[in-house]
Amino acid sequence: MVKENEQIDTLYEKYKYIVDILMHKYHKAALKYNIDLKELEQEAYYAFTDALKTFDESKNALLSTFISLCVARRLQKIIRKYSGKKAQTLNNAYSLDYDYNEDGTTLKDVISDDYEFEPLNNLTLKENYLELINKIKESLSVSEYEVFCYIINGFDYQTIALLTNHNTKQIDNTIQRIKHKIRDIIKE
Repeated sequence: MVKENEQIDTLYEKYKYIVDILMHKYHKAALKYNIDLKELEQEAYYAFTDALKTFDESKNALLSTFISLCVARRLQKIIRKYSGKKAQTLNNAYSLDYDYNEDGTTLKDVISDDYEFEPLNNLTLKENYLELINKIKESLSVSEYEVFCYIINGFDYQTIALLTNHNTKQIDNTIQRIKHKIRDIIKE
């Protein structure tokens, strides 16, 4: 076992120039696709080790040729992996939790609109909204509630008048009563 490790170390020293040459060859591609050079080099040495373990002398190939082929294919595979749309999307993405300013402020804090997307906050707001709507519904007459529903759905005076078969003056008076009742509910 010790002798085998010494032989492998000797082969590493003898043929590591192949990894250096191929790393230089694929250096620009690695930079273009934001591949960490240390990671690429590690993959090259992984392929190098794999080539040493799987080399078959009976195939009439030189060890250096086989190592070159294995390492080059491995590096090409990694570059293809990083050059795909999926990898580019991930490489160009920004983490919401990463501290970009080094002052503890995350991107999420910078672009946040004060807890609008917090589930607990949203649930509380929805419950408060539904509670307010129920109180309004209880305090309004049937015709006032009908006008109120049209208002919150964005209808104007004239459209509400047409839909309810009332004139615009009656709708205006109804809206004024609704506003007054809602102010009283909010004050409570």
